[in-house]
Amino acid sequence: MTRLRTTFSRLPAWARTAILIALCLAGGLAFRAAHVPLPFLLGALFVSAAFGLSGFEVKLHDAFRQGGQAAVGFSVGLFFTPPVALRLLELGWLMVATGFASILAALFLARALALFGRCDRRTAFFSAMPGGLAEMAVLAHTFGASTTLVSLAQSLRVVLIVLIIPPAMTLAIGGERHHLAELPALEPHLLLLGLALCVPLALGLRRLKIFNPFLLAGLALGMGMALVIARATHAPLLVTAGAQLAIGAALGCRFQRDQIRHVLATPFLPAAAVTTLLLMAANVVFAALALHYVALPTGVLAMAPGGIAEMSLTAEALGLAPPLVAAWQLVRILTVVLLTGPLYRLYERISAR
Repeated sequence: MTRLRTTFSRLPAWARTAILIALCLAGGLAFRAAHVPLPFLLGALFVSAAFGLSGFEVKLHDAFRQGGQAAVGFSVGLFFTPPVALRLLELGWLMVATGFASILAALFLARALALFGRCDRRTAFFSAMPGGLAEMAVLAHTFGASTTLVSLAQSLRVVLIVLIIPPAMTLAIGGERHHLAELPALEPHLLLLGLALCVPLALGLRRLKIFNPFLLAGLALGMGMALVIARATHAPLLVTAGAQLAIGAALGCRFQRDQIRHVLATPFLPAAAVTTLLLMAANVVFAALALHYVALPTGVLAMAPGGIAEMSLTAEALGLAPPLVAAWQLVRILTVVLLTGPLYRLYERISAR
């Protein structure tokens, strides 16, 4: 194995990337044959994580993840027809309320993470917050927390959500799944136009320091396309499969053996995993309380403390109101980013007691 790892590390970067993508594709096809939900995301995630944890030097260029995010955003944006937009406006207050409730739950779980994970309060706070991985890592650095531990905890949170929620929702909805084949596919020339425009718009958003610019660019262009053509369509399955593959591979590559070896000797990762499970359970309760406004499976996906792209892909794959899920996730993460400063001061006062 050591000789194989050495040989692999000597290959040029493009060859290592090509081998990893080919193996991730094989993993996705195997998961699809086994009828696993989100097969290409989960297959790529397992392969890339296993590769990294086995000691192979794997790293994907950011363009893979960014392209996957843009494709997810555009695909979900196509569902934003005028009636859907009106429905989102009606539920806006509930999105804010449940997002804030999820943040408060994470605020108290952070205290337990600091105690049982044997880490400082700052690191526990940013590890427990259900925000975006990149945003939490930047904020952790700003407030003097461990960016390594925060990045690992946030990555672990998204991975656990992706591994648990899609199979659970598949079992829960049973035969009620809505197949995208019932909707017409977007015409190829409109698809290519929308995806091509994602790049300059995303670069502009990134220049303005807008978080998650590629996903938001795709979402905005998909919404614009849906409102212009005024009918429900979906992106071809090849596009969503490619997005799953890119996001799954990028997510798995965050777990490198050299980076987490020293963390495995501490109880931090098990404590972070338990914190995620408890936060997930709290959000299931919030979804049950909101049953009058949104169906439980959709509510669970919308309020799950996962990533926007991952939860949107799950909603699209299962036919569970992708625009609603994407909007709910976006509101929660925006709330976290905007309230981090005041929340951190509140957390420090609570922890000092």
